[in-house]
Amino acid sequence: MSRLGSRSQEEQHSIHPHSVKVAEQRNLAAAMALTSSIMAVEVVGGILSNSLALLSDAWHMFADLTALVLCYMAGRVSMRPATWDKTYGYYRVEVLAALLNGATLVAVALFIFYEAVERLTSTPTVHGGHMLLVASIGLTANLASMTIISRRMLSLNVKAAFLHVLSDALSSMGVIAAAITIYLTGWSIIDPIIGIVIGAVIIYGASRMLGTVVNILLEGTPKHIDPKRLIERLRGIEGILDVHDLHVWSITSYVHVLSAHIVLSEKAMGNRDTLLNDIKRILKDEYGISHSTLQMEGEGYREVGEICSI
Repeated sequence: MSRLGSRSQEEQHSIHPHSVKVAEQRNLAAAMALTSSIMAVEVVGGILSNSLALLSDAWHMFADLTALVLCYMAGRVSMRPATWDKTYGYYRVEVLAALLNGATLVAVALFIFYEAVERLTSTPTVHGGHMLLVASIGLTANLASMTIISRRMLSLNVKAAFLHVLSDALSSMGVIAAAITIYLTGWSIIDPIIGIVIGAVIIYGASRMLGTVVNILLEGTPKHIDPKRLIERLRGIEGILDVHDLHVWSITSYVHVLSAHIVLSEKAMGNRDTLLNDIKRILKDEYGISHSTLQMEGEGYREVGEICSI
């Protein structure tokens, strides 16, 4: 499969520098190794202490590990250059991976809710000391993973992975609170209650991520861009009479694309190239739109039929 010309590849690299992507991949690999090790410790600790809160935290960590693996794989694929079959490259692979991550999180949360209801009706004995020890180890690992991942965050997947680990750290704090309560009071019912809270945290994070994913897949306008204000901004440039048929969407979370028709005054028609550069600079610097396709039109230009009906 042939690649696009060198200009397209340069544009891709300017959107997301190769060095940043490599750094993201390296950080993700380190976080995966750390997460998998601590997850195994939490599973063993949860079984020994008979703690749902600890096991649910381990499930959450498993979801984090899955997210990290998918993020790593999607990141590698997204680095492939554009081809004539995939003219925008493979950026959307990251979005599809985020969609799968969100679905996995929802499934994990539902399982935790189910187990919590079971334990609320029949509360087993929970060993708070074991919970406290293992959850403290998990929290330390989560904080370390957050530090590693936060060194380089640009893509939707890496940001989602960071949020996964952040919510897992909050979950570990909840487990520690439950462990201290059980250790001091013997009130074991706090364990399934904390499990429900952890499930709610997972659902909240998943819903936010899925909302972003769905908006990208539906080619919705990026949330930080107001099309009406953008049109007014462009209309304020001397020589531009009108802006119409404007569309703004995202290829992935950090690649925003725009197409529009720009109506120029008769005087400005002779200065099209300068105006084009000014518009592209504004789009990139003020709105983060890295790729734009602009049709420059004179006052007397009229579309034939319904060409611009979208």
